[in-house]
Parts: sequence; structure tokens; C-alpha cells
Amino acid sequence: MQKLSRSLGTPLHHQIAAVIKDGIANGRHQPGERLPTEDALCRLFSVSRITVRRAMQGLEEQGLIERRQGDGTFVAESAAVVSLQTPLSGFMAQVAESRALSTPRLLSFQEVEAPLQVQTGLMLQPGERVMKLVRLRTRGNLPILHSTAWLPVDIAAHFQPGDFSRQALSELMTRAGFPYFRIEAAAGAALADPVLARDLQVPIGSALVDVRRVAFDRHGRAIEYQHVLGPSDRYQMRVTMRG
Repeated sequence: MQKLSRSLGTPLHHQIAAVIKDGIANGRHQPGERLPTEDALCRLFSVSRITVRRAMQGLEEQGLIERRQGDGTFVAESAAVVSLQTPLSGFMAQVAESRALSTPRLLSFQEVEAPLQVQTGLMLQPGERVMKLVRLRTRGNLPILHSTAWLPVDIAAHFQPGDFSRQALSELMTRAGFPYFRIEAAAGAALADPVLARDLQVPIGSALVDVRRVAFDRHGRAIEYQHVLGPSDRYQMRVTMRG
């Protein structure tokens, strides 16, 4: 059973939809693949059938799934994700640029139970705990992006809260002996909820660039899950391809 959080202020059906959507975005659920039945999802998330149906209805309205009478629910063929690979060096160059142009401010640093998407991304067991790190990057007084990172507790034990106000997370991970070897990232869009709107100084409901990424070490262990949000006029994700 996977646990949903009833204390986040986010409806349970939205949380279920977000987990399934994340699986589609990251290729865990392929176009044309049959999804679990409503009964199976009820057992998996320990929720009522009406909650599951509301989640699936939302995904269907977004064109991500297709429900076929008497046959089941499938990932829509149109939900295929185009995967573009770029050298890790290019990503690290973007991190260096962001670091040079902005300053991190630590908002919170606490041990929590891993949310569903983090549990899946970091390949953790239900109920495992992680260190949650929330930061706001600013340029002068202007917020540029809001980032939330979750680290396995054994890795987080190498850091002190003050470290995250001075260096990029990638630098800290390398210094502690956990350099990135591979990164899987998915980019999309989101709307600013009241908390994000306050932190980023934008109107509630403003469009945000939404990037989720999982970093792996050379042994294939997932060592970091990060969720970054920022206004599109202040934060962009660039990919450079060379022939």
C-alpha cells in the first residue's frame, strides 16, 4: 500500500493523478500500456472507489489515458514522451550559470516520510524517510526559482543546514562523495498555489515552469529527487544539441 498525505491541503484524487502522470512523463507507463484496475488502485492507495474515479477522470480529460468499456484503462498513445538526451556536462554548466547569477536561501530542512512520487523516484520502500530541503533562489530581491529536494537520510547526514545557503546542491553532493553520474528530468508546466505565489512573488494561478529530476550515482542508485518551479520569464530550461 502506498500512503497519501492528508495534511498537504491537496485533494487525494489530485495526488493519485500526479503519481500516475509522473509515471507517464518519466516513461514508467508506456503509451498503450494497461493501467491497474480501479479495485487495484483502491488497494494500492487505500482510498475509496470514488476518489480513484475522480483521479482517472482528470487524467482522461487531459488526454493522458483512455478508458475502454469492458477492456480497462490504458495510457493514451498521444501521451508519448519524446526523450532528448544531453551530456551531463551541459546540465552542470547550467547549474554553474544559475549559481553565478543567483543566491540560495534555505526555507526548510527536515526529515519527513517520502511522498509517493519521491518514494517511486528514489526507489524506496513505503514508509521510508528522507531529508526534505526547500530553497528559494533569488537575484537581488527577485525570486528566480523554488526548489525542493529530497535526499536519502544516509546521504543527508553528510550536510549541515548552513551548507545549503552557500553552495549548489550538485557541488555539495560531489564534495560528500556522491557525484551525479546520470540525471533523468521531465519538464512541464504548473500553476502557482498560494504558498508558491507568496515565495515567488507572483499572482496565485500564474504559470510556472515545472521540472522534476532524479540524479543517480555510477552504481545506479537514485541519490536525489528534486522538484524545481519558477516563472517562465525568470527561469528556463535549455537543451543544446550538436550534430
